[in-house]
This record gives sequence, C-alpha cells and structure tokens, in this order.
Amino acid sequence: MMYHKTIVLICVAFISLTAMAAPAWAIKPRPPLQLSLHQTDLSGGETQVTMVATANVDVSRVSLSLELTPGLSLTRGEEGWEGSMRKGETQQVEWIIQSPDKAPRNVNGKAVIELNAGEKFVEKVTLTLNETKGDTPPRTPSVKRKEGGETILEFKGK
Repeated sequence: MMYHKTIVLICVAFISLTAMAAPAWAIKPRPPLQLSLHQTDLSGGETQVTMVATANVDVSRVSLSLELTPGLSLTRGEEGWEGSMRKGETQQVEWIIQSPDKAPRNVNGKAVIELNAGEKFVEKVTLTLNETKGDTPPRTPSVKRKEGGETILEFKGK
C-alpha cells in the first residue's frame, strides 16, 4: 500500500514540475533578418529614408531594396544593396526621396534572404511619408450592461 502512495506522489511531483517548467522551454521564433525603416525630413520636399537590417542568423546572401509608390522619386542613393551577413551584423542603406506634395505616401522596404541551406525568405516593412501626427481622437467609453439593465461606462487608456 505504501508503495502505491509513493509512486503516485512521484508521478504528481513530476507532472507538477513539468507543467511549471514548460514555459521556460518555449522559444519565440525570430525571422532570419530584422528589418526597419526610419525617416528624416529634409528641406524642399525631400526625405531621407534609412533601412536598417540586422541578421539574427548567418545569411549567405541578402538583397535590400526600396519600392516607391507612384509620385515619389529617388534623388540620391543606390537602387539597393546585396551581400552576405553574419549573425548580429547590421547593414544600413540610405536614400533621399522627393515627394511632389505633402500627401501621405508609402515607402516599402524589402529584403530577400537566402540562407546557407538554400531556403529563401522575404521580409517587408512599410513606412508612410508625410503622415499627419496630430492628436489622436479621444476614445469613446465602452458600454457594459448589468443584469438589471443598468448601464456602466468604462473608460480605458487616454
């Protein structure tokens, strides 16, 4: 009888420890390349766009490029960049873009990544130029109703 209680306690302890330790074993997947676009407004309707690519793994070949929406034109900078990157290495590419007016327009950054095993990945990021940075409108409250029909207004955030 004592033998069965010992076995049950060992099993319960093992299951409890396994359940508590499970989140520590989980690994969040990361893309092979981290990609971001940044803008600096210049005079005369020009904007400097900087693409920053950071390799999370060794990349045998990567090509970085910029896709402009109609109306935008590239005034300075290479069409793109191509090369290999080691894990942790960062590559920056800068472009000067001319916009004919102040209308918001998208600039798309694109990375085509080829890993050593022959796999290809495409990473994209979008930046909106001339985006209005006004105050966000106040949030309307969410409405909850109690069983008796009473209304409760709930405000969240700013």
